[in-house]
Amino acid sequence: MFSGVQARLQERIGPLRAWLFPRRVYLQLEDQAITAMALEGRRIVWLERVALPAGFVDHGEPVKTDALGDLLGDLFVERGFGGARVDAVLPPVASQMRLVQWPDRRWPDDPERILAQNEEQLGLKVPLQTLDFDLLEVGRNPPSSLVVTVPSSTLEKWIEVFVEACLSLDRVEAAKPCICRGARRLLRDQDGAGVSHLLQLEPRRSSLLVLQDDLPAYERRLPGVEQPQALEDELARCLAFWSALHTDAPQPSLLLHGSGLQDDEQAAALAAAVGCSSQVIDPLAQGWLVDVSPEVGPHPTGPSLAALWGLAAVEVQA
Repeated sequence: MFSGVQARLQERIGPLRAWLFPRRVYLQLEDQAITAMALEGRRIVWLERVALPAGFVDHGEPVKTDALGDLLGDLFVERGFGGARVDAVLPPVASQMRLVQWPDRRWPDDPERILAQNEEQLGLKVPLQTLDFDLLEVGRNPPSSLVVTVPSSTLEKWIEVFVEACLSLDRVEAAKPCICRGARRLLRDQDGAGVSHLLQLEPRRSSLLVLQDDLPAYERRLPGVEQPQALEDELARCLAFWSALHTDAPQPSLLLHGSGLQDDEQAAALAAAVGCSSQVIDPLAQGWLVDVSPEVGPHPTGPSLAALWGLAAVEVQA
């Protein structure tokens, strides 16, 4: 009798506890999948990569917002995270970054006006007025900012998805700043500095991001790991181009991450093929996060968690 009473009490108290003490879930949004991670301190208590049906998301923008919202809402309820608060990483293709140096060697009172006046120099793919953007101050002289942009329509559609899912979307970040936090953490642990070559390996499309003094200096899209020879050839050309511009720079070391990276041997082989050494950004192997989550679905690998770790690191001592 008593066990039945306890079960009924738990059924009634559970929703109240979720409302009073909402849990936080970190989401990595992509065209082909969504990865969910929930933490208790550094411990991962939910980690799952959910494949999306074709056509749900295209080039980082939701297409079927209602269906995607229903999928997310059902997933959170089934995993015991109904009503959770969400921080999300946008798909990499959804955002752009530009480093700007402010005129007159001072921080502008109206940065939006200055950006609009110099829009052509930014080299953005679409008009500035169609974008939402964030300004990240960087410690440089002259005063500079990292401008991170995302199409307003893309942001609005993701908000619609979370409204449909009955989830509170508290924070949205672009992927690259999150990944850069992982690179900085790795280099800080190893007393690294100077120039970093971040290589994100994905099945269909990879990317190279070169950081100089922790700031983006060069970026190129590359073939995915499904085209190994094309990936190797294009990566070699990009590294040769960078080296030709910086003849006094030391041999680059690749910092690899992404869902297309399976193990250290794969990373070392690719790096050696283009004349580089390699390190892998793996929040699990590096001990920044500890995975104690049950395998309720496809379980992401450590190198695919670089962006999620960077997102969570703002709020969690990881």
